[in-house]
Amino acid sequence: MGGLNISVQWRSAVTQENGQAWCFPDKFTPYFKERYSIPAVYRWRIDKRQPGEKERIYIGEGEELTRRILWVLKPHSSSKASDTNRRLNEIFHQCALEKRAVWIDVADIDPFEINGVWFDQRDLGDRFKRRMLENLLLAIAGADKNCELLNNVVEPLDRDRELLIRRLSPRQVRETKQRYFGSSDT
Repeated sequence: MGGLNISVQWRSAVTQENGQAWCFPDKFTPYFKERYSIPAVYRWRIDKRQPGEKERIYIGEGEELTRRILWVLKPHSSSKASDTNRRLNEIFHQCALEKRAVWIDVADIDPFEINGVWFDQRDLGDRFKRRMLENLLLAIAGADKNCELLNNVVEPLDRDRELLIRRLSPRQVRETKQRYFGSSDT
């Protein structure tokens, strides 16, 4: 069976034409805002300190990359610690304190076809294709022994169960635990 080879180059987001790479928590330049206000699959990348150290990355997608970066730079004040934006903000601020650079890279994907459906950079405005590419790149990075993914894995059934439980009153939670688990503890 033949394999599927997809060519992806990660390119650092730059602050000016032929300029230096943008680094967390730098402010956006006008060039950066204009160049990266686009749909994108991106990754946050933390500088490695030593040879052999795993590369710590977070891969994501966004309808507008600059807005997505801003959500990490300035998470909503009411967000919980488990919220991705707040969690990444805290990790990256700790890296900054340790004098470790945190870069943002943008996936540059060569066109390819799956079952007659074409994918390329122009398709990143299509939410389904963008998310498919994000998940494909996550799967590839997850198989790389030299990478440590900062992405949280959320199982849809676990997430839905948690959402449903939050809607129950304390009495309903106790009754459900008693009925299905024989206990009202925990």
